[in-house]
Amino acid sequence: MPALLYTLGTFALILVLVRLRVPLAVAILAGAVATGALFGLGHVDVIRALAAGAVKPTTLALLVIIMLILILSQIMQQGGQMEQIVSLARGCLRRPALAMAALPALIGLLPMPGGALFSAPMVDSAAVAARVKPARLSAINYWYRHVWEHWWPLYPGVILAVTLRGCDLWAFIVQQAPLGLLTIVAGLVIFRGVHPDLHAVSPAPPPGTKRKLLAATSSIWIVLIVWAVVRGGMFAAIGSAPQQLPAGPPLRVEQVTARLVHVFVPISLGLLASLIWTVRTSRLGWRQAARILARGTIYKTAALVLSVMVYQYMLGRVGAAEQVGRELTGYHVPVMLVVVSLPFIAGMVTGLAIGFVGTSFPIVLELLTGAGGQVSIVPSAVLAFASGHLGMMLSPLHLCHILSNRYFKTSFGPVYRHLLLAAVIMAVFVAGYFLLLRAIVT
Repeated sequence: MPALLYTLGTFALILVLVRLRVPLAVAILAGAVATGALFGLGHVDVIRALAAGAVKPTTLALLVIIMLILILSQIMQQGGQMEQIVSLARGCLRRPALAMAALPALIGLLPMPGGALFSAPMVDSAAVAARVKPARLSAINYWYRHVWEHWWPLYPGVILAVTLRGCDLWAFIVQQAPLGLLTIVAGLVIFRGVHPDLHAVSPAPPPGTKRKLLAATSSIWIVLIVWAVVRGGMFAAIGSAPQQLPAGPPLRVEQVTARLVHVFVPISLGLLASLIWTVRTSRLGWRQAARILARGTIYKTAALVLSVMVYQYMLGRVGAAEQVGRELTGYHVPVMLVVVSLPFIAGMVTGLAIGFVGTSFPIVLELLTGAGGQVSIVPSAVLAFASGHLGMMLSPLHLCHILSNRYFKTSFGPVYRHLLLAAVIMAVFVAGYFLLLRAIVT
């Protein structure tokens, strides 16, 4: 089974390079080059495929969205809007245990590198009177910081998964949102045995606090409102969403246009409108906001997205799906074993949603496409994302995990005792949801 070995070999190469502290974007590009070489492309064809994957319209549109998300997040943080949101939310959440979970979840609505460090002091202050052990505090902060990452459209990993799957964003949200609810429920086990004082109800907040909180979160709602209005207007004008598109070449012009219009234009306009609104209403001026563009974090993430799209294009260019699909059929290797294990391993190794999506989804989706109708693609894709997310949450390389432990002065061992039980419960929930989705689809 050379095609399967070649595909898994390039995946292993990426993971090994990451473990050797090679930047993830460079590791994925190396995997793309290795894929082309192993599948018999010449040097010139490999270079051409790399260039074609980098400049295709879908790649460029995705880069614009990711950069807008990161810029908006930075402006909200630098302009003090995030601090205001947290302060108001803490007043509205009258039960300390509820505040301990809700505050990191609130911060999680906007993706920011190391965001768990931002919410850690809030969790700490909410629990200060109950003397909660640091390991439990770190686990609560870390777990609830990431409850939206399965479906929230401002997360780069979500946008990348939508792009790789070639599906409508709203359809993706509907399919994945239950995973967020299940994550919230699974995390409740971390609270077992906490001091009763954490469930005591405090006095009501001053009048108008909820209204102020709604106004403070206006940047988030503008994104969603503009996206929904534009998307609804497009569907009313055009009549339907585009069907799933093939991962690699060739794509017809009308297919590319349909994807750009239905998937990228609404969210891009929503982000742009929110960006303008946030700068105008924050204490930052346009000149200060422009300085955010000089930060390397934005461009490092953009390079990572670019490498993922190139890797995906290369897999389609060499026809990996068809070849691996034929081999799996011939050797009776369970496709679902690959669907579950690859994203989980990638999540463990990279500690990033965009990392496990970018490294494993091109392979997983190609395998599902090449399975010839033997598996249900939508439930399997949801299962793959959930598996990768679990691996990411258990990764010792996750920046939020590291920073949260550092803030609460604890280590991985005690924190894992809380996280592992929540992860096992979540795995059971995911298995049940997968079976339900498969029954509905079939």
